[in-house]
Amino acid sequence: MGNKHLRLVFAGDVCLPFLKRLPPGEPAFGSWPVIKEDIGEHDLLIGNLECALVDERCDQQAHGQSMATPVELASFLREIGFTDLCLANNHTMDCGSDGLAATRDWIADNQIRAVGAGSDLHDAEAPVFLQRHGCRVALLGACDKSEFYATEDRAGVAPLEKRRLGERVREAAAQADLVVVMLHADLEFSQVPGRWRQRLSRWLIEQGAQLVIQHHPHVLQGVESYRGGLIAYSLGNFIFHLNGNSYQGHKPGVHDSVLLVVDLEIVDGRPSITHRIIPLHIGDDHVPHRLSGPAHEAALERFQALSALIADRRQHRKLWFRRCREEAAARLLQAYYGLRRRDIASVKSTAHQLLTCREDRRWLRGLATLGYR
Repeated sequence: MGNKHLRLVFAGDVCLPFLKRLPPGEPAFGSWPVIKEDIGEHDLLIGNLECALVDERCDQQAHGQSMATPVELASFLREIGFTDLCLANNHTMDCGSDGLAATRDWIADNQIRAVGAGSDLHDAEAPVFLQRHGCRVALLGACDKSEFYATEDRAGVAPLEKRRLGERVREAAAQADLVVVMLHADLEFSQVPGRWRQRLSRWLIEQGAQLVIQHHPHVLQGVESYRGGLIAYSLGNFIFHLNGNSYQGHKPGVHDSVLLVVDLEIVDGRPSITHRIIPLHIGDDHVPHRLSGPAHEAALERFQALSALIADRRQHRKLWFRRCREEAAARLLQAYYGLRRRDIASVKSTAHQLLTCREDRRWLRGLATLGYR
């Protein structure tokens, strides 16, 4: 067998609604050519598209109330050079099935591949297979947002359900040299992943995945190597409206971004993975910019510290428990203000979600076990 080499580049959350507010004309991303030089020659550029791309078939009112971007503004993605976009996230369905269809149509028309959402469950869970330099790659996506799950007769995102996901990984591993799983899950703005997500990510490596790449927290979390595979717990934001964003803009760490560059070597059938981080900073123009000098070195040190937190079981447990407590306090405050407003419906809705939503049960378990689960 001959040697095979593949370079994959992974970006974080890509959200484009801010383009609607800009003057006519293409947005400038002057830092990209320099960033591309840092990456070097690469085969794939993969990101998480956290918005819907909409056209005339979609509900016009929903455009202004959701994470939606007109398809005519999306050329940004093609010009940057994205080859693959994960749609398994909690904003893909912001404009319903019509928005999903418009998004997928634009992506396909622009020779980009989409994974993680579809017209029904089978379509949403289907892997994307591609061939590069004699290496067969499988891409899979899954999202931990049950209200948007695809079903046998409903469009949506691929569900993050352990049994189903394990089966998908094993089936893909039997047909590919490299299996990449992209997950969208967990609490936002946390320095560390939930302990449940670390266990799941390692288990997916054991099932045959080589790369587990994750999004949703909107801040960076570390990476770890595990049994020859690589797990990136959160790549943070990549292109995102932060300046003037009342929900995110003031949160620590949301302006920190990275590109994860992964080199795969297959020698006599045995894969070997190396990686490096290109640290970036999201500016007031909502796009990432290259760092240099002391700022570059400081960003690398911060990322290394995040990875060290994951490796330190005591610190990981402590920080996960703290984040669970913060989430509990926020939900209680929400209920309190609902009672103050005598909005009993919203209080009941909050209570019902806590009792029935599988995503909330995960951090509630972390709270109840002092961060051990």
